[in-house]
Amino acid sequence: MRNFTPRIIAIASLLAAVPLSSAYAVHRHRIEPQAMSVEARAVLDQLQGVKQGIVEARDAKAITPEQEHDLMMRADRIHRSATDGGAYQGLLSQIENLDQRLQDDSGGGIYIGDGADGGYYPNG
Repeated sequence: MRNFTPRIIAIASLLAAVPLSSAYAVHRHRIEPQAMSVEARAVLDQLQGVKQGIVEARDAKAITPEQEHDLMMRADRIHRSATDGGAYQGLLSQIENLDQRLQDDSGGGIYIGDGADGGYYPNG
């Protein structure tokens, strides 16, 4: 068997270190939950619930893939704003609007009327 030369050892060390350094960089840029404010966590928790609703509505075929994509894009924008320290009251309002849009798209929105004329109509 050949003896290991210093050049082979250096190359092997470099190849072993590259995955570790990228994993460290990813870990350093991730936002730690305890570093977030209470408001940010509340916004992200609410947003997670709406995202779950979007996935469930798509699985139930209540919304189209295009509607799912549009709703998820809006959710991702809200998520970025929350992690950047946006105005949380405004973000909660955006989440409420997103949730209402999901309900309207999936047929579960707030309806007005009493049905006396043969049907109920979406509000909005």
